[in-house]
Amino acid sequence: MRICPVIVLRCFLCLMLVAFYIKAQPQDELSSYRLQHFTDENGLPQNSVKAIMEDRNGFFWLATEVGVVRFDGQKFITFDKSNVAISSNRIRGFVPALPSPQADPDYEFYGLTEDNQYIGIRNNGLVKSDTAFYEKYTQTDPFTGRQIRHNSMLGSSPAQYPNRPMEEHYFVAADSATFYIWRQNTISCYKNQKLISTSHGLFRDFFLVGSQPFAIDALGRIIRIRIGKSNEIVSPDGDIVRNASFNKGEDNLKLYWNNVAKSAFLYLNETFYALELSPGGRLTTKLLLQGFDFEDQDIVAAHYSKTTGALLLGSTTKGLFLIKNKNFVTLKITGKDADNAYYAQKPAGNNAVITSQGYRIGRNEAGAPFFEGLVSPFMKEFGYKFSLAMNPDSSFWFGIGDDLFKLDKTARNVLYQLKLQQKFMSLRIDKQHRVWLGGENNTLHELVKSGNGYQPKLVLKADFGGVSIIGQESADVLLLGTTKGFFRYNVRTKLFQKLTNFKDMSIRSFYTTAEGTWITTYGNGFFLLKKDRLISFPLDKDRFLAFAHCISEDANGYFWITTNRGLFQVAKRHLLDYVQNSHNMVYYLYYDRSQGFATNEFNGGCYPCSVKLADGTLSLPSMDGLVWFSPNKIKPELPDRGVFVSSVTMDGKDIPVKDTLLVPYNSEQLRLQVTTPYPGHVNNIQMHYSLSGGGREEKWLRVNTDFMISIPKMSYGKYNLTIRKKNGFKTNDYTYKTIVLDIRPAWYETWWFRLLIALALLGLYFMAVKWRAGYLVKKERKDNLVRHYRVISQIVAAVNHDIQTPLHYIGYSLRYINDYLQKLENGNPLINRMSEETLNTTVHIGTLTKNLLDYIKIQNKNGSSRTQMSQVEARAMIDGIYSLFSGIAVSRGVVLKNNVEPGFHVWSDPSLLSIIVHNLLDNALKISASEITISSGIEDGKKQIIIEDSGTGMRDDLIKWLNKSYRSYEEWLKISLYPEQRGIGLVIVKDLSVLLAINITATINTKNHTIVRLVFE
Repeated sequence: MRICPVIVLRCFLCLMLVAFYIKAQPQDELSSYRLQHFTDENGLPQNSVKAIMEDRNGFFWLATEVGVVRFDGQKFITFDKSNVAISSNRIRGFVPALPSPQADPDYEFYGLTEDNQYIGIRNNGLVKSDTAFYEKYTQTDPFTGRQIRHNSMLGSSPAQYPNRPMEEHYFVAADSATFYIWRQNTISCYKNQKLISTSHGLFRDFFLVGSQPFAIDALGRIIRIRIGKSNEIVSPDGDIVRNASFNKGEDNLKLYWNNVAKSAFLYLNETFYALELSPGGRLTTKLLLQGFDFEDQDIVAAHYSKTTGALLLGSTTKGLFLIKNKNFVTLKITGKDADNAYYAQKPAGNNAVITSQGYRIGRNEAGAPFFEGLVSPFMKEFGYKFSLAMNPDSSFWFGIGDDLFKLDKTARNVLYQLKLQQKFMSLRIDKQHRVWLGGENNTLHELVKSGNGYQPKLVLKADFGGVSIIGQESADVLLLGTTKGFFRYNVRTKLFQKLTNFKDMSIRSFYTTAEGTWITTYGNGFFLLKKDRLISFPLDKDRFLAFAHCISEDANGYFWITTNRGLFQVAKRHLLDYVQNSHNMVYYLYYDRSQGFATNEFNGGCYPCSVKLADGTLSLPSMDGLVWFSPNKIKPELPDRGVFVSSVTMDGKDIPVKDTLLVPYNSEQLRLQVTTPYPGHVNNIQMHYSLSGGGREEKWLRVNTDFMISIPKMSYGKYNLTIRKKNGFKTNDYTYKTIVLDIRPAWYETWWFRLLIALALLGLYFMAVKWRAGYLVKKERKDNLVRHYRVISQIVAAVNHDIQTPLHYIGYSLRYINDYLQKLENGNPLINRMSEETLNTTVHIGTLTKNLLDYIKIQNKNGSSRTQMSQVEARAMIDGIYSLFSGIAVSRGVVLKNNVEPGFHVWSDPSLLSIIVHNLLDNALKISASEITISSGIEDGKKQIIIEDSGTGMRDDLIKWLNKSYRSYEEWLKISLYPEQRGIGLVIVKDLSVLLAINITATINTKNHTIVRLVFE
């Protein structure tokens, strides 16, 4: 191989500037801890925290000067005399619940006020004043004496007020049957209310570790109290032994004891240890915190949560400190002008990496201090950061554009330099150790061995723009992220395919597993390419995952995804379950800079985008340092505790928290404050709620960042408000909380009101039916009248045309025939008489027809036009009628007499009155035996026309019907709609009499003659 002088010169410079290693500058000891400081400026109600305790639900409780305070890890809620039945807000500390059958199981422990009132911490996350506790306590502690509401339970250490065992006794319960009395120079043990042992000594402190009793004597030594044996001086071992200030027997240890948790701690020279019992019974220590000055911060209370790893410290003046170990460490180059924006890197040994700036950063062994050192001034001078393609022998290719270099595994020596004929954008070595070069302009090359050197070989030329990133889907299939889209290329079959689902997406990385290829994008989230199926995964609620840089998988099956706004952990199995069923919610655990990053902005778009070291450590590039962590050592901090309702407000007023809430009908809004104990990042709490019942379908809505659920006004009924919280990485792993909302009906929604409405509607229904029936009958009548009118009109026309005209003609002809017969000298008298009668009959029929037509016509007129009233000369009218019936009367042998006085007038309608008399006379002729007399008269000032016949008399029912009077013609019409068969003549007589207001009466005299009177008003 021909060696370029430039390479020789650069190698010489590398050797002259041999890598120097500088230990990382010592960092502040507190930098390895996450420290949150809460005061009255950021949520804590008051800065004096005298005691701290954790309940079984995971809530932290604080004793302060303004009440008992609950801390869920996100916010504080204060319980004071405004919402608890106590007389003072000043809380002395906490005391444990009574370890006896008398204890109320609803309470876990108690807050003790300055005047010895007890605030019970309940197992539902709320509090309540317990007035019965003190009486039960006096039954347990045999030395309470007669002091009113005096508490003798031993408080936490350091004590708020100095312990005075020489003046009073102190009660300490170890378990449900065992308690201790510390009094004067003795510590007595009682079991089942019986004294079983007494220990003597000058004790300045007494405490329990679990249920084991210990004391500190006047010389500061730790004394193990042994039941039935002599006390034992013990010296703790463990982490405290490595403290340079620790000397056995020296009185420089400060005891912190939590009297409710029965946990003890030792403080020594800004270092804090948990005091524990080893399995062998020895007293050992575990380092919890160092570099923190308790005296300067006035720390008086401590609690260590073994479930979360959180250490809580309370200060009398400076509030609350929440401290956790950081899971991540950031490695940076020291120096004023150091470039700590990292991209590509490669492993360098078991515990170090070489960055694209030419630095080697790491440590010599696990747990050792970190170092940094410049190993390649050439790489630093070249200034390229984005690709380090490592060969199987740990040598690597570096550079891009039109310059490509091969360096040895130490990065100190340039092994080969290649001046390319065109510029390239990307570089990758696949699993078959082939080197691929992505061109800036529509080309893909493979770097192949050529003699003692290398040459780029054109593999693919197509219209796909510049190749920004190369991935490998399988042994023969490459994935190309380009400036014009996303492409798949089979190097064996030469099949080139564009995947249209990635239109206008900027691809940042590929990660191929047995399940498919995982793809991250800049702005569109991340995906799984499974054969030809592309699955898009849901984003976090803040959409930080939209800008996903890199996916790194650990040995436990978790993906670690870097973004511009932090780091996410997600179970690979969880993502695959989502692929099978998109209803499976994906849980992402979020980490931000409080965990040890110098910045939340990670880097991507480089190759490789992350590095896994031999010991499992992951090294992630960021804009400010390399972020290192060991996934196997991280215990995910998951929000796997219960869901609780902290408060309920109805129209702005607080109401008691219950599992069933009775809501008045006129309530406008219900607001529930919900929470879950979780001292981690708030983004990791994924909580949703659903309101079902009352015909509502289940629909899950996200609980807002304030964890406040607002329920607007709803119709009455019972509803289930279900709150669910994702517990972690398992599929369908939720914690549920259900609140029943019983919304009471308004008075107009009650059953009795609805019954009244139903009855009213039923009544209206019947009224409507009746009205409708009447309407239909009326309509039917109207329709019948219309039909009747049409029929009558047709009858009138037919009578006029087909009957009257022929009758007139017949009458005219008969008159001429009769006149002719009368003139014959030898005429036959019988024929003459029959001709005369025929003529009279014809005239009579004509008259009857005319009267019938006149009657029909008036039925079709309205009330005002039915009659034409005038003075009627009765005698002349009757003479005219007699002349029509004379022939019939002669033939029947009936004598017609008109005894109406001449000049007798009545007020009536001449035509209609003529029809009445005509029909009465016609009816009389049918039944009269010898004589019909019509006369006139006046009785009681009323004129009368009287018709008397010599018949056998009218029937009684007919007389009754004829004599009935009516108030109006309309009343007669309604009643006579369906009259009994009376004969058309009498019906016409009665109808016209009512119409003309003529009072018609019929009577039978002593001769059995029928007398009909027409009385005119």
